[in-house]
Amino acid sequence: MDTEVDGAFALVVAGDHVREDYVRLLARLGLPAQGFAHSKDAAAWLNGEAPAVAILEVEDGGCGMLRELRDRYGPDMPAVLVSADRTTPADVVAGLLVGADDYAAENMDADEFLARVRRLIERTRPAKTATADLRRLATLTEREREVLALTTEGLSQKQVAAALGISIKTVGAHMHNLLGKLDVHSRIEAVALAVRAGGSQPQGSPLISGWMRR
Repeated sequence: MDTEVDGAFALVVAGDHVREDYVRLLARLGLPAQGFAHSKDAAAWLNGEAPAVAILEVEDGGCGMLRELRDRYGPDMPAVLVSADRTTPADVVAGLLVGADDYAAENMDADEFLARVRRLIERTRPAKTATADLRRLATLTEREREVLALTTEGLSQKQVAAALGISIKTVGAHMHNLLGKLDVHSRIEAVALAVRAGGSQPQGSPLISGWMRR
């Protein structure tokens, strides 16, 4: 993920049992994170710059911290409430009504969590992201673009292999290579990047053809 905006950082307010886990996850997006155990310490540390995203644990004052962040920085700053125990539909609804952009259980799959966070961050700077995505997609070989396009259409690795007339092992090798070139860590993130560049369109459409033929 491109986070080369000067001073961009994430804010994490969570208990000792998960705080460093979230910091490490955000580092996978190239985003430095400042972690705090208590919301009052986080509030005292913050200055005029809004975080690129805030990850706030409900059990550690996350809802109150979210209200303060909204007062300081407005409604457009991405914020995710997380919780280990308060994950009923009523809890989620309450968190969203407080102003969270998303609400996640702490045992959520890491790739899914990162995909959600990435999407929230990119919402605030779509033009920069689109340019960066096209630049990375342009580095793929023709076969890697075909593998990614078919994966974006929802085909499994086995189905991609059959469609292209290659082995499943070869498909896996292409996927491994393209993940590295796109600087993402999972098929989910690669598909999300392709969709942003138009990869959700049918084969042969102007959007998907644009990045496949570069």
